[in-house]
Amino acid sequence: MPVVFGEAVSTAHDIVSVLKKHGDAVRGTYRARYRFDPQSDNPYAGASLERPRSLEGNPADVVFPWEQIFTAAAVCAGSDYPMLAAHEGVDLHSVEFVVEGVFDPRGEFDGLDGLEAPADARHCYLSLHLAATVESSAPRADLERIHKRALSHNMVLGALRGIPTTSALTIRRPVSPETAAALPLHGEMAGG
Repeated sequence: MPVVFGEAVSTAHDIVSVLKKHGDAVRGTYRARYRFDPQSDNPYAGASLERPRSLEGNPADVVFPWEQIFTAAAVCAGSDYPMLAAHEGVDLHSVEFVVEGVFDPRGEFDGLDGLEAPADARHCYLSLHLAATVESSAPRADLERIHKRALSHNMVLGALRGIPTTSALTIRRPVSPETAAALPLHGEMAGG
């Protein structure tokens, strides 16, 4: 049974009661994070999940059905980057793919026991932001093509197309050991 702001809820009446009590504070952001790098042996390994403040009291080993959307999107879309890079022969050292979503559960309970959910909470999932950070020496155009393809042709993201979505791509270049040795240490001042 879920815990909302420290209160265990097991019935619709319990849920509506806690939603009324906490109002807009139940709206929050989920963050699912997928990571793949050379040490990863399974490109479909699970994503970590950060819950909104209202649901932080739930056990970390339990992922509720409405939360599985975030982890499924992170793993499914994130794993496309190494797959597509390998398919196209593009160098890819690592990828971190983050799905952030604003969630408001009041939409599901609108009208029960007099609960009035905000109009924008009708479908509970208010927005998604997809952010990929890749480490690669490949040309930017190749990485942008992979990024665009991963977002536009992904099975799970395709199922979420009705949710307003934004995205970002960050490219990090690998640093050679020679270049790293020549860089000043953190906190050192260059020059005399």
